[in-house]
This record gives sequence, structure tokens and C-alpha cells, in this order.
Amino acid sequence: MDWFREIPEDRYKVKLYRSDNHQRNFLDCVKSRKPTITPIETAHHSAIPGHLGLIAMLVGRRIRWDAVNETIVDDSGASKLLRRDYRSPWKVV
Repeated sequence: MDWFREIPEDRYKVKLYRSDNHQRNFLDCVKSRKPTITPIETAHHSAIPGHLGLIAMLVGRRIRWDAVNETIVDDSGASKLLRRDYRSPWKVV
């Protein structure tokens, strides 16, 4: 699995920061106020397919996703699974 180590670094088409400890990176960035190696938007968009797959499995049918508005199209039952009810006194405003 370490095939990437055999490729000379100057041949990489995309230069990415490598980290084997995202938690440490996050804490370091909280202290330094520098950006983390994985922006929250990247994490959010990476999680969407898994959540949608689970929702489709739970409702037992295909769902359509509007990526611009981040909503499930024409399926109120599946749409309800996008959010959970919060315990009082917590709420989203």
C-alpha cells in the first residue's frame, strides 16, 4: 500500500499535505489559527454520499439529491431523515 513512496516527489501532479494525525493537526490549528489540512467543507461533502446511501437504504427506495440546496427532492419521508430533533433547550436558528 505504500506504492506512493516509490514515486519521486517532484513527479506528483498534486501536492497534498500528508498527515497521520488529523486530531493533532486540528488542535495545532486551533492554537495557531492556521487552516486545517482538511477544511470543514471537504469533510462535509465527503460525508454526504454515505448519509444519502443510509437514508436510501432506510426508506427502501432511490432518492434524488439537489446538491446546490442540499435537499432530497420530492420525498418528504426521506427528507425527514436529514435532520434529527434536538433535545430541549437546544435548537437550530
